[in-house]
Amino acid sequence: MKKILYCFNCNKDVEPICDLQTNIYIVHKQQVQIKEEVFNCPLCNNELFDENLDSSLYNIYNEYLKLYDLSFSKLKEIRESFNLSQELFAKSLGWSKRTIVRYENADSLPQNQYLQIYNKIKNNKSEFINILKNNRGLLGDELYFKIFNIVSAELDIKTINVFLYVLKDNFLTKTQIMKNLFSIDFQSFKDYSKPITSLKYVHGTYGPIFDNKDAILNLLVKQNYIEMVNNEEDKILFKPTVEPDLFLFKKPELEAMDKVLDKLKGKNATILTNWSHKFKGWIETNDGELISYSYAKDFDLQNNW
Repeated sequence: MKKILYCFNCNKDVEPICDLQTNIYIVHKQQVQIKEEVFNCPLCNNELFDENLDSSLYNIYNEYLKLYDLSFSKLKEIRESFNLSQELFAKSLGWSKRTIVRYENADSLPQNQYLQIYNKIKNNKSEFINILKNNRGLLGDELYFKIFNIVSAELDIKTINVFLYVLKDNFLTKTQIMKNLFSIDFQSFKDYSKPITSLKYVHGTYGPIFDNKDAILNLLVKQNYIEMVNNEEDKILFKPTVEPDLFLFKKPELEAMDKVLDKLKGKNATILTNWSHKFKGWIETNDGELISYSYAKDFDLQNNW
């Protein structure tokens, strides 16, 4: 279909001549350069007004987003990568749903601080969960766990099976589970320069714990990998509901897990806590601070009991 524009100089509709022209715009104090179609009258060569201004503005803003390795379509893709609705995504970040809708519909250009957050969480589930964790107080536990379960629905299968391997014929309390998982990953890193799970460990009051412990255990229970039972002392223990898949592990990984399980088996939460408090990685970090695997060289499974 031919494009027809009105020429005010000739006072008639004409089929314009189209040329590409490079123009520079200033958006949020940054220069944006785009190539635009310019239409001229074939009779008098006057530049003609094109009413399709929204499309031009969209292109300018989208070019600005490219400076941040983003685009309007990519903003939506980032949200969808977490399997969240616009409302839950907004609540996770502490934003309003209207903000997300306007960004994804290209009705508004995100400010710099919002673009930085999009780039932080792009292809980075851990960074998104850190933001979610910081907003837990505003969300409340019910909504926090709901969002965490959606985002972490694909908790990697090897990590899940480490939980199952640890709990096989060895039902444990929450504290005992955390000390076993922490020991397995730091022992593996010490021996083979690589942890077995995808978990991260932080400084907790009762020793090293895996980050987002309550949400992860809640997820495993909800997905029917483990269940909670009460022992004779009415303490809550966790037990597996399925057998671990041993084919997921290499021989050194099984050896590292067995080394830890043999040493820690039968030790109650108090003994494990006191032992973990002697670990240099726990001593030299603050509450809630990530414990680097660089401390694996100081991990000692055999001593300090």
